Amino acid sequence: MLEAFQAQMRRALLAVDSGADGGGVDLAAGPLARARLKIYRANVQQSLAEALAAAFPVTLRLMGIPAFRVAALDFARHSPPDRPQLSAYGGGFPQALAARDIGAADMARLEWAVMEAYFAADAPPLTAERLAAFPPGDYAQLRFIPHPAARVLWLGHDVLPLWRQAQEDEAAAVPPPMPGEEEVLVLRPADGIVCVSLPPGAAAAIQALLDGQTLADAAAAGLAVEPALDLQGMLHMLLAQGALAGASL
Repeated sequence: MLEAFQAQMRRALLAVDSGADGGGVDLAAGPLARARLKIYRANVQQSLAEALAAAFPVTLRLMGIPAFRVAALDFARHSPPDRPQLSAYGGGFPQALAARDIGAADMARLEWAVMEAYFAADAPPLTAERLAAFPPGDYAQLRFIPHPAARVLWLGHDVLPLWRQAQEDEAAAVPPPMPGEEEVLVLRPADGIVCVSLPPGAAAAIQALLDGQTLADAAAAGLAVEPALDLQGMLHMLLAQGALAGASL
């Protein structure tokens, strides 16, 4: 009985306009109960939309408040939180935006990766000294432990420069991003979030490493995309930025 009522209440709170029947909830108490439910519904949906605005501030500026609010409310009604933690809410929002604005969806993907990196667990980074303890002849068979904050993104729009500009000027408008393939590595070293623009092939190689493949297999994945990929420079960058937390044979 309680579970059925909770399910009805959930439907009512996420409805666009429940009408006179309260979204399927038994409102025998009359007009006053319906009015209170309407206020509660508006507060719940507005709170979810505001949580999305906090998680995707640059996407909001890119789309504009009216368009973002429509998209946020629609997402909230169809994809409410699945756990009581608003800081973890919004992972599906970039995909939902893709049907409305592909450029904004790419910006949202970048912002969500930044959000995930920010709240990821801590881990001591792998140092060049620790890596040097392995025999050079065994490097090809090394498997790396990724730092929990490391994320690789393949984007269809040039959103990283716009995101960086938005961090420097929180009041300026964000123009629409230009179409163009962009590969980005999101990290959280000791001094905060870092977003690195990757050369062709590096994203494929780094993702392979983050997935636990050997250095040899990761190199093959990157070279298949870009035969001139600087593998040594890529590995040096990963160590310098703290993208790796360990290594083993």
